[in-house]
Amino acid sequence: MTSTASCLSDYYAALAQIVDNHARLERLQQATSGVPLDAQDQAQLSDVQADLQKRSEMAKALADLAKAFTGLSGSKAPADVSTSAADLGTALAAIPNMPGGSDAATVLQNAGKILTQFAQERDERKMAKSIDPTIAALSQMYTQEKPVYDSIDRTYIGLAQGIALDLVNHNQVDPNSLMAPALQPFDLSSRVPTEQLSQGLADYAREQIKTKAATDIAAHSKASDTMDGALKELAKRTHELAAEGRMPQRGFPSLADVESWIEPHQKQHGK
Repeated sequence: MTSTASCLSDYYAALAQIVDNHARLERLQQATSGVPLDAQDQAQLSDVQADLQKRSEMAKALADLAKAFTGLSGSKAPADVSTSAADLGTALAAIPNMPGGSDAATVLQNAGKILTQFAQERDERKMAKSIDPTIAALSQMYTQEKPVYDSIDRTYIGLAQGIALDLVNHNQVDPNSLMAPALQPFDLSSRVPTEQLSQGLADYAREQIKTKAATDIAAHSKASDTMDGALKELAKRTHELAAEGRMPQRGFPSLADVESWIEPHQKQHGK
C-alpha cells in the first residue's frame, strides 16, 4: 500500500505539472503566433491543476497512513496511526470532483469518514476493515477519472507538438540536438548557418517531434493503465484481508511503467 500510494501521489503531481505546462504553452502561443488567450480556459486549467494537487496530497496522506500501519505493534503506533488517519480524512474531505470526470470523489469523501473508527486498534484485520471502503473508493475514482487523465496528457502533447511544428516552419528551432549523436563522441558541437534550415533538417526535426509526441502519449497511456491495475489489485487485497483475515500471496503488479513516465516530470519540477 505504501509504495502504491506514493507512486500515485507522484503520478498526480506529474499530471499537475503537465496542466501547468499547458497553461504556459497557451501563453507562449499567444506571444509567438498571436493566438488570443482565453481567460476562462486559463482559469479552468488552474482549477484542474489544484484538483490534481489535492489528489496528490491525498495519496501522500494514504502512504503515510500505510507506513504507520507497518509499525502497528510499537508503543507509539496507535497514536501514529490515529494521527495519520485523521490527516488522510482531512485530505479526502478536500477532494473535489473534476470537470469531465464523475462523482467518484464524493464517494471517496464519504468512505474516508469511517477511517478513525479502528485507529487505536492493534488488530490488522480490523484496520483493514476500516480502510477497505477508502481503498475501494479510491480505485473506483481513478478508474472513472482515467479518461480525463489520459485526455490531459494527450491534449498537452498535441498542443506542444503543434507549437513545435510551427516553430520549425518559421525557422525558429536550433537543430544542434539532431546532430549531437554524430558530434558528441568527439566533444564537438555543430555550427549551423543562420539562414533557413535545409529541407532535410526541417523534415528530420518534424519527424522527431511527431515520433516523440506519439511515444509520450503511448507512455502515459501505459502508465495510467498500470496505475489503474495496481489500485484495483490493492483494493482486492485489502478487501480479502478485511473479509478473510489473510493477505493473498500472489505477486503485486510492477509500477515500473508509472515510475518511468513520472521521472522526467519530477526532474522538470526539480525533485
